Amino acid sequence: MKILILVFLLILFNKNVYSNSIFDSSFHNIEFNSENIDDDKIQAINKIKITSIVFIFKNILTEKDYSEISNLLTNDLINTFIKNIVINDEKIINNKYISKIKINFDKKKIIDFLRLNKIPYVEYHPNKFLLIIYEKNGLENNLFTKNNNYYNFFNKNIKNNDLFKIPNLDINDRFILKEEDIIKRDLNKINSFSKKYNSLENIIVIAQNDKDKITYNLILYSNNNFLEKKLIMNKNELDLFFSKLQKETLNLWKQLNIIQNDTLNVLTCKISYFNMLELREIRKNLNNVSIINNLKIKKISYKNIFYEIHYYGNNKILFKIFELNKLKINRNEEKCIIRLI
Repeated sequence: MKILILVFLLILFNKNVYSNSIFDSSFHNIEFNSENIDDDKIQAINKIKITSIVFIFKNILTEKDYSEISNLLTNDLINTFIKNIVINDEKIINNKYISKIKINFDKKKIIDFLRLNKIPYVEYHPNKFLLIIYEKNGLENNLFTKNNNYYNFFNKNIKNNDLFKIPNLDINDRFILKEEDIIKRDLNKINSFSKKYNSLENIIVIAQNDKDKITYNLILYSNNNFLEKKLIMNKNELDLFFSKLQKETLNLWKQLNIIQNDTLNVLTCKISYFNMLELREIRKNLNNVSIINNLKIKKISYKNIFYEIHYYGNNKILFKIFELNKLKINRNEEKCIIRLI
């Protein structure tokens, strides 16, 4: 019978979930004392498997979809996703075990599972959301002013809110976007304001004070679409509010930018290349675009190949994922050309 002296397992997460790929996992620092190191090492790896795959699925799915499929994530299923296990800096000193362990998962197998079960997902997260907060305190309302309690709190805790960037709070801000524009959801005015900050992703918050409670209307603006949600919280909980805001903002964004796995769309494009090295690089990058289901060659001419691209999702998502894979699509009504960025 194994006598366990002491097991102390430390699993440290990489806080930066906005890496190059949200399908990536992180190294976990493992340290424990035991008389049966091999068994406890296996237990530690099994815990990391679960922690890592849950982290990935929470990254790529909406809260609703994750909740619906979480019970499907059995140990056997998780094992089918694993590409390899990396163990670094392993040390065994007497009964003490120390290492850094990372589980790498096969992105294609994860997406195949989602596609088989008709579950939509996202391929990436935005780097930053432009955060616009309209604070309503009865007689005193604060939008782009330095009296805004939320912007003051944000500036003092900016390291904990790396998903957002805030406006300059200058006269020009107050000229471009006014309180009534936010209340009316004036798309043209919001677009003009977004262009000033070169922002494609925006979260607008209307904070209404009411006695001991605050009602928050969250308005996510992405891809020329709005999605809203209401939160009610106690006063003087700004730390908790910003924590919830990060979570809710990403979840709303996912709902507007999910890749549907039900039907295929078709796009015919020409690949123009200068030499075979460039063509190989383009083809390699195309193979990394997960939403492409099939590539069919339609026509070949000198330094040009015409492809029929069958893909899931929509054009905007396709073009963005091409960009993430160092490809650019120039498209108008007459032609579509793919090149390296």
